[in-house]
Amino acid sequence: MRRRELVAALPAVLSAGCTIGGEPVEPDGPDFSVAIPGLDDGLLPERYTCDGTGESPPLRIEGVPDAAESVAVVGEWLRGYTPQTIWLLWGLPATDSLELPAGLPDRKRIDSPEGTRQGTNGGRTVGYRSPCHETADNQAYRFVAHALPDQIDLEPGAGRDAFDNAIERELSVVSSTSLRVRYERFPEERSS
Repeated sequence: MRRRELVAALPAVLSAGCTIGGEPVEPDGPDFSVAIPGLDDGLLPERYTCDGTGESPPLRIEGVPDAAESVAVVGEWLRGYTPQTIWLLWGLPATDSLELPAGLPDRKRIDSPEGTRQGTNGGRTVGYRSPCHETADNQAYRFVAHALPDQIDLEPGAGRDAFDNAIERELSVVSSTSLRVRYERFPEERSS
């Protein structure tokens, strides 16, 4: 069992939001954040799910710490004890304000921003895997941005284990920030 799965199995840690083998590194200042523009009350718009077009959501990453040289993003479906990866991106520039548009292509290398790489998600495809849970529970998803002191030495298209190992082996995370969203796919979810 991967360390992230073991730690996620602990309810106290799960509620705190674990990433890459433990709790996220505290943001370096109050400004480091990841957001999905147009998010209403924490609900992921249908457009970015399997009931819509299933395209990747736009992301706005702001306040990246000065010590960072790159940014990586992990999208996760927080189902039970084993979060499932829905998106891996790395090689993003460590600019103060980074805007990723909706609908990034499902390719290992992305032209803009230059140097961006995507990995293989839990569905064994490259790029964004749109939320599509099949029951009324397990509706929570999380997007985590990691500010890294260097670029990840990792082949485009790599999976989550290789991604985590590259960060744990080669880098220390400067800071992390996360955004938790819900996808209320079924009518009974909306009434609760």
